[in-house]
Amino acid sequence: MKFSTLIFLFLISTLSIQAQIIQYSPGLQAMKDGDNEVQVRNYPKAYEQYSNAIAVDPSLADAYYKRSIVLTKMARYSEALADQNKALQLNPNINNLYDVRGQLRMLVEDFPGAIEDYTKAIESDPTQPELYNKLAHAHMASGDYKAAVEDYTTMIALDPADTLAYLSRALAWINSNELEAAQKDVNKAMALSKTNSLAFEVQGLIFIEQKKYLEAIRAMDQAIVINPQFALAYYNRGIARKLNGDNVNAEADFTRAIELDHDFTSAYFNRALARKKMGNEEEALKDYDKAISLDKDFAEAIFFRGLTKKLLGDYEGAIADYDQSALLNPNDPEIYNNRANVRMLFGEYAAAIADYDNAIKLREDYGIAYYNRAIARIMMSKRLLACEDLQKSSTLGYEPAQQAITDFCTNR
Repeated sequence: MKFSTLIFLFLISTLSIQAQIIQYSPGLQAMKDGDNEVQVRNYPKAYEQYSNAIAVDPSLADAYYKRSIVLTKMARYSEALADQNKALQLNPNINNLYDVRGQLRMLVEDFPGAIEDYTKAIESDPTQPELYNKLAHAHMASGDYKAAVEDYTTMIALDPADTLAYLSRALAWINSNELEAAQKDVNKAMALSKTNSLAFEVQGLIFIEQKKYLEAIRAMDQAIVINPQFALAYYNRGIARKLNGDNVNAEADFTRAIELDHDFTSAYFNRALARKKMGNEEEALKDYDKAISLDKDFAEAIFFRGLTKKLLGDYEGAIADYDQSALLNPNDPEIYNNRANVRMLFGEYAAAIADYDNAIKLREDYGIAYYNRAIARIMMSKRLLACEDLQKSSTLGYEPAQQAITDFCTNR
């Protein structure tokens, strides 16, 4: 009887499993079809198949997880994150889910969320150096360089011969203005690998921070000799040359960096700055346009494009750029001062004064803004207020204000 009971229970169990397979087979088949589409990189079709699986069985955590990967490949990050969250809700034990969601949160610039996920991933497996590396990247992105140093230190403890960990920690030290500590890490990396182009690149960055621009250029030279395709080395050599006043060769370096990486946003921006310095405003404008097309919220590029448009006589375009800059970076007094200067050209003195007011509110020692506001007030026949501004501007050290005081305020 006992044996028969076991057989009966086995049969019941088998029937239950078979019933489950029959019930969920359409969803599982759709998932399998989705996997096949992923293999051939047909991500829209894979998305469709995983969506079919979810429609058949909304409790399939793996379907949400796999669809999130496909959505990430399709650059639909917000939807991918929603699927990750759903997968986690259905099954908190999916392998590598926190790691994958952390990477996704980095893509949407949710750095606190990424830090949280990588920390949880490390709790599950504290012996994986790559997880500490990802956590360090999230800390660096969030501006917590001290925490990044600690992450890289753990990586080094796990693998004392990890050259990249020393160089990454050196970058964190540089951002913390701990240049001596950064130099020690570069020295260690060079001792481990004498032909590491990145080591010379980081050495060059230390020299730039120390304002040793010729030494920085020589370090970048070494990086380029080792790796002639190293776009970042050309870029940073361009930065060192620009800071050293050599805009011609800086422009050439930025151009080479762009040739190696057509989407190098900062290279376009800095080439624009170099070209503007050389008086080539038309070409600078093209570079600003390209940088902004790659990053529509690049506030600094939009601001400098406004400056260039003003130089080229496109005053309305300059105002539009300053408007956008003010939305992206409302606490920058230079934006308001420069927008006011253009408004003065249109005779919009009241609007200009309002902008100068904002500039001064944000920077109380902004001598040129007091001077400019004084000119606007003179144009509106507000001489007493203008003279107060000129006196303040002179006190703050803006030299043209003293002559203006003589011209407009003395013996009047």
